[in-house]
Amino acid sequence: MPGGEMHFARSSDTGKTWQKPYLNIKSDKPLTGISACLYNLPDGNWTFGRMMLYTMEGVWLEEPDQSKPNWASLVGSRKFDSYYSFSDDGGYTFSEKMLLSDPNKRNDFAQGGMIELPNGDLLWPWGYWGQEPLNGFKRSIDGGKTWGPLIRAWQDPPAGYDKPLAFNETAAAVCKDGTIIAVARVDGFAENDKRFWQIKSTDNGKTWTQPRQIEIIGGSPAMYCTKQGQLWLAYRDGGIGPGLGFAVSDDNGNTWRFLYHLKEPKGEHEKLFGHIRYTDEDRKKPWRPAEGIVGYPCFTKISDSEVYVVFHANNRTELPKKFPKDATPFYIVGNLLEIPK
Repeated sequence: MPGGEMHFARSSDTGKTWQKPYLNIKSDKPLTGISACLYNLPDGNWTFGRMMLYTMEGVWLEEPDQSKPNWASLVGSRKFDSYYSFSDDGGYTFSEKMLLSDPNKRNDFAQGGMIELPNGDLLWPWGYWGQEPLNGFKRSIDGGKTWGPLIRAWQDPPAGYDKPLAFNETAAAVCKDGTIIAVARVDGFAENDKRFWQIKSTDNGKTWTQPRQIEIIGGSPAMYCTKQGQLWLAYRDGGIGPGLGFAVSDDNGNTWRFLYHLKEPKGEHEKLFGHIRYTDEDRKKPWRPAEGIVGYPCFTKISDSEVYVVFHANNRTELPKKFPKDATPFYIVGNLLEIPK
């Protein structure tokens, strides 16, 4: 939304406590919102070395208001500009930003986090929506300094469909044997139950399998592969009940099983929404009860035995008490996960 800011904070105790933000990023352009993501490049680490900052500006044609009848058309008419820059001092300062997206169409942007391949290349989920959607990957062969064009990975429409499904938010991970697994959100066609779709590559992302639906229902996916080879999938749950779902695969994504919802430390979500279990009728709805209370997880390796995952949460019941009109009380939640031996 226009006027938003991105705040950068640090933790020196594996996420138990966080310092006050040391850097804020916002856009001075009118009707422009901003999002950002910080990546550790292969020649660095989270303490020292090179980092890459991705920023995406979303430009609205007029001031957005969800209560007005033109809300949907305004969302669809947004323009997007993506930039990247580098830091060599641990994320305190950054180089001049460079444009990464199409300057003419202004419709493409990152769909998820980048991954490093066994051959050293970087793959970045990328794409755009619209009447002729395209979802695939950008590739870098020089550690993120430069990026190639967007190459399709998701056949759309997939086999058995006559209209595009518009694959969008994408998570990818490299399995222990080098296979790449990618999972994408789809929520743009009638009677869609929001089950994720999945593709695989065994040649470093040059070719991909046909898209297929998997057992897990949700949105905003993130993936992680443990040293032992177990795949983790965190996501906004749309299948069991409201919460941040956590599913695993022990066979390189051939099958998935739901384990549990990650914890919201305040305990408010469990108290307010823990009793809700989605029915078959709920799963046919565009939006399930309380579905949007959490979302957009991100994994970070702490050690060979621990992984930190963060996601956003909100509690709309607090809205009248502490927040201004039309604001949503979002906050960040962290879970420290232990990798099974």
